[in-house]
Amino acid sequence: MNILFTVCSLFIFVINVALYGAERNRKNNVYTEICENPANENESSVYCMKDYKKKNSSYPYKHIMNFLLDTQSKNKDNVAIVEHENGEPNNYLTYGDFFKKVFCFSNTLNTYEGKGIEEKIYKNEEKNNGKFRLLGLYGSNSMNWLAADMASMLSGVTTLVMHSKFSVDVIVDIIKETELEWLCLDLDLVEGLLAHRNEFPHLKNLIILDTLDKSNKIKSKGLDKSDKKKTNEVDNKLGNVDYDNEKLKKIKDLKVKASSVGINIMEFDEMANTEPKEIKINNEDPNFITSIVYTSGTSGKPKGVMLSNENFHNTIVPLCDHNLIKEYHPKTHFSYLPVSHIYERVLVHIFFVLGGTISIWSKDISIFSKDLSNSKGEVLAGVPKVFNRIYTNIMTEISNLPCFKRWLVKRIISIRKSNNNGSLGKFLEGLFKISSKIKKKVNTNLEVILNGGGKLSPKIANELRVLLNINFYQGYGLTESTGPIFAQDTSDTNTESMGIPVSPNTKYKVKTWETYKATDTLPKGELLVKSGSIFSGYFLEKENTEKSFTEDGYFKTGDVVQVNSDGSLTFLDRSKGLVKLSQGEYIETDLLNNLYSQISFINNCVVYGDDSMDGPLGIISVDKYLLYRSLKDDNMLEKTGITDNNYQDQLNDENINQSIFVDYVKEKMMETYKNTNLNRYNIINHIYLTSKVWDTNNYLTPTLKVKRFYVFKDYDFFIEEVKKIYKHKLKGIDEVSKNKEQKEEKKDEKNKSKNKNVQEKSSKDMNTKNVVNVTEKNPTKEKFTEQQENKEKNNKLRVRVNDVAQELESNK
Repeated sequence: MNILFTVCSLFIFVINVALYGAERNRKNNVYTEICENPANENESSVYCMKDYKKKNSSYPYKHIMNFLLDTQSKNKDNVAIVEHENGEPNNYLTYGDFFKKVFCFSNTLNTYEGKGIEEKIYKNEEKNNGKFRLLGLYGSNSMNWLAADMASMLSGVTTLVMHSKFSVDVIVDIIKETELEWLCLDLDLVEGLLAHRNEFPHLKNLIILDTLDKSNKIKSKGLDKSDKKKTNEVDNKLGNVDYDNEKLKKIKDLKVKASSVGINIMEFDEMANTEPKEIKINNEDPNFITSIVYTSGTSGKPKGVMLSNENFHNTIVPLCDHNLIKEYHPKTHFSYLPVSHIYERVLVHIFFVLGGTISIWSKDISIFSKDLSNSKGEVLAGVPKVFNRIYTNIMTEISNLPCFKRWLVKRIISIRKSNNNGSLGKFLEGLFKISSKIKKKVNTNLEVILNGGGKLSPKIANELRVLLNINFYQGYGLTESTGPIFAQDTSDTNTESMGIPVSPNTKYKVKTWETYKATDTLPKGELLVKSGSIFSGYFLEKENTEKSFTEDGYFKTGDVVQVNSDGSLTFLDRSKGLVKLSQGEYIETDLLNNLYSQISFINNCVVYGDDSMDGPLGIISVDKYLLYRSLKDDNMLEKTGITDNNYQDQLNDENINQSIFVDYVKEKMMETYKNTNLNRYNIINHIYLTSKVWDTNNYLTPTLKVKRFYVFKDYDFFIEEVKKIYKHKLKGIDEVSKNKEQKEEKKDEKNKSKNKNVQEKSSKDMNTKNVVNVTEKNPTKEKFTEQQENKEKNNKLRVRVNDVAQELESNK
């Protein structure tokens, strides 16, 4: 076995030496130019895309529906959407059939009962002159959701988009605040909403988005978009429609219930059956608010972000021309992120404009991998949480390999990483096909992963790039920027880069924030952006809108970034994520959240700190199975009493917060910390472990970001407990000082009393020789005072020693 190890190692080493010198270094590109000088000493220069003036003329404004109508006319027989069910392709629509739905529903929005959706005036809103025709969208990814969205764009109706995972209370507040009358939603959301009928008297019409028509069921695997025979068969079936009877019965019952409280329930399919006489885009004004998207709200109440026709144009059209699209020519988009989130919605629109296929997942996390594999998508767009989980699953599979095979796989991957997956990496992959075998379990067509919605750890990005033999790119955007406003160029291989502006009319700069200086060689600070992609304001919230912009019209993103030498951005922190501890030291909570979330069994780490604390604390969500596996690998099962059969029951919140589990997790965290160059203030000594499920119903947004506000609220009992520890620690020192002051006061009072007696006696015995001098030293008093001072010094020293001992013990 030793000989075999040696031969393999030697073979790999020889190849490495032979090909390493052949690797060519990429030239550093410069992607941007300075277009304006700094406005003041606290700001950087203003940056723009290179040749922005010339490129800006390439994208004259056109309503986005013009592009979509052009696509549908060229691709009528091609498959537009495939819906998956139980991990298999289920329903589908061609471009011709899908846009027939769009046109019919648009006609209904304009003509229902002779008036369609009526205009409502909002006196507290300036945009659209206060006039809005609102259609609420509250549901999960589906072909009817997308049809309703595009029909509204065509009709000049403003969509009011709410995440399907918002709690009912949040939805009720939004409906009440906006006085919404029309709402499209999923069937399974209706009953929960009707229970709150008394709280939103304006709501009149509910439209069920579920597909009830089964005539477009896929009866064979491997749907080919060029298979015209199959699409013709669909047309022939329309006279003999098969319906989902279970859903029909549920709708019938709900109609009766809703009618009794003054609400009319309709089915989307029924409202999309009358075509208009002509196809006309209503309201092409670039400033018209075409959509109001309610943010997921990581730190409080969701706000309605108003997006205009121009906002969508300035994001979607340049992205369709991005070199990532030109280089990889993606044909299929796997749609699993909530389409109610602007990131996913923009991606769907891009693929529609390009004439691609939208592959909608089964909406069941347990068969996500099967959906992903069957989608055959070339580009996987996602958020850090998704890619972290994919990485963890791959590494778990590798760790389960036999000893020699595991060693060989890890060694080859390590060499490919050190070679930046270049010529040597490609040679080794061709020889051993390790990535091909891993990729086969993920998605054989996958070429690119595109991260957005948060920063992915560079380590994991690099690992995935090698493990799957794919390319990794990153973007940056917000709901307020109509999704991606920065994206990496394909020549940019820096896994920490967030890219450069998507649109040539985007300007950006940074403003000094806390320890980050805009005047550094590589400017750092809060990112400020001005662009045609930036939103028009928060619906009905003028004050919040004004607070979100600088005096010169730049949007305050709240994100701290660095402007790199090539003009690209590197994310550093959320401005809210930088907190000051009691010593005056700053820590980056988001950095620590990402750092410790790399531990295999940690789903989420949420770090808290403030200026009353000497160090941060962590609320840590763990995966029961992966924690059990980790304990097993470290031979900890016997010590903890955990077995194969009881880990699901025993790894509950009460048990895992016993010292044996807490110490085990802290040890893993310390191992991770030691691989960084962070100072000791980033060590987390106090943690609370929870194995309860965190999902979009409690602590996660639809894009799987953590709602810190709610975590801190629900785990306030632990935060306050830790704060008391630091308070008592400080109080221990303060008590010594206080006691000393009290003793000194008593001593002064005693001296004053003695002095008074001496003075009285002195006045009586003035003629005697034995006059007592009040300024003379008193040996007894001196000795007593010296003893007291020594005692207090010892007490103070003892407190300090205890504090240091506790800190050392907690840092072990």
